[in-house]
Amino acid sequence: MQKPLRITIYGAGAIGTTLAAWLTAASHDVSLLARGDNAQELKLKSIRILSDNKVLLKDTRVRVIETLGAAADIDLLIITVKNFHLDNCCYDIVNAIGRNTLILGLQNGVENQTTLPKHFARVLYGIINYNAWRSISTNEGSNNTLDWSVNLNGPVVLGSLNSELKPAAENLTELFSNFIPCQYSENFYDHAHAKLVNNIANSVTTLIGNSHREAAALKPLQALFTQLTNEGINTLQAAGISETRAGPLPPWNVIRLSKLLPAVLTRPIFRRKLALVGSTSMASDIITKGKGESELESINGYLLKLADKHEVDVPYSRRLYELCQQRFSETPFRPMTAGELRTHLVG
Repeated sequence: MQKPLRITIYGAGAIGTTLAAWLTAASHDVSLLARGDNAQELKLKSIRILSDNKVLLKDTRVRVIETLGAAADIDLLIITVKNFHLDNCCYDIVNAIGRNTLILGLQNGVENQTTLPKHFARVLYGIINYNAWRSISTNEGSNNTLDWSVNLNGPVVLGSLNSELKPAAENLTELFSNFIPCQYSENFYDHAHAKLVNNIANSVTTLIGNSHREAAALKPLQALFTQLTNEGINTLQAAGISETRAGPLPPWNVIRLSKLLPAVLTRPIFRRKLALVGSTSMASDIITKGKGESELESINGYLLKLADKHEVDVPYSRRLYELCQQRFSETPFRPMTAGELRTHLVG
């Protein structure tokens, strides 16, 4: 039984908030850094976590802080902000509490593996294989509760690029396993790249305004995802990335086979997979918040650069990236149908 840890979470979005609630319920001393209206709402309400309308975590009140000054003398700092905010976030942390605190970076993509070591002496990394989004409360007393829905698509994967930090990563794996499937990986670099291929779907579902569960979207999305996923796998293999088996991606040989088989044979499998896809943080940034900034460069842009470096032909991925650049910059954002998207990408 591990002793309770003093943990601060920097970033009160979907992942930061749900992790704060789970860790608090697991009897750790947790503080969630939030600001503005979000901080005020979190201070007043409990968190409830659901999956398929089943309660995973009952109402849990999370401690909220608005400055890092309240985070001194902690065992672990978990950073959940996205890569495009990461550098500024690191300066904020170093100025407040220094660079020696143990850091766990939870960003999509691999940019954090370059950014975080510039600022901190001890860095661990994690891959979150679940989606989380705010849902409408149906429980009594919902005015005092924030409901978050999650889709668990695979275990949380933890690791480090520094072998000396392996014991710390293994300890955190044990800690997380008390409330969510979690595993330690010796080859975290490969896991992070494999997750990028899965994250290509984020830009697709954002472009179509989260209409991916509509019946009319099934056929065109299956064709698109088959092409895009195969291009992603081809890129990883050319770059020398090894296949990993954690997370929502099927085995690579199955992905390749799906391109060769008639789509009608694999459609029931694809339908079940698509039913598990919820809203993503990219969709939240573009559709809901209308910020115009997203993880497009960290995911699609990075994979394109990797493909160019290793001379891999990725026509679907390139057209998708260019279309996202155009549509995400428009105000207001106008979603497409899945059929329209397929027409744009097929040409």
